[in-house]
Amino acid sequence: MILDCRNMDCPRPVLETKKALDALPEDATLAVEVNTLSGRENCKRFALSQHCTFTEETLNDGATRLTVVKGRGYVENDEENPVDVMMQQERRSAVFVLFGALITALLSASCCIIPTLFMVFGISFAGVINVPELNSYRWLFTAFAVLMLSIGFYQMVIKKQIECDCVPSLTSKILLILFWGLFLFSLAALFYPYYEVLIWGE
Repeated sequence: MILDCRNMDCPRPVLETKKALDALPEDATLAVEVNTLSGRENCKRFALSQHCTFTEETLNDGATRLTVVKGRGYVENDEENPVDVMMQQERRSAVFVLFGALITALLSASCCIIPTLFMVFGISFAGVINVPELNSYRWLFTAFAVLMLSIGFYQMVIKKQIECDCVPSLTSKILLILFWGLFLFSLAALFYPYYEVLIWGE
């Protein structure tokens, strides 16, 4: 079966691909032809998300043919916009990574952040300033924080993102805002020991 999705605006190529796969039996083959970057990438993502395999070839007119094999793990559902669902999944994954980055960044800067919190809330922090138990592992926390920040940044910024002309759902927008908030907060926590003196003085 050949499905012509040329010149279709997002999310129609994915919607048509989903409709066609829903009607096919297991292990059946569907050839999807698209000539837009978003259509090609989103159809590939959808196929992978549904446990399908595919091969890709370029046609004479410059379009791309994706030969998709419906896998055993394919799940039929009534999602109105599978593209937005995939977008939420990718953003949710990046947010989870950033939560880990924030925690390790806070642990890395605990030698300075903990005394600051005690000072802000007016509690004596004598004997807590150095936090020797955590301070000895500061390089390890820093390395993990940098690694997870890099992974999150790659997933959300460098890696080819899902493109769609449709309006993202409120959940997708919230996840995007949450990602950048966590990213900036993690950076602020990671470098806090270096600019602490500028805030509180000597």
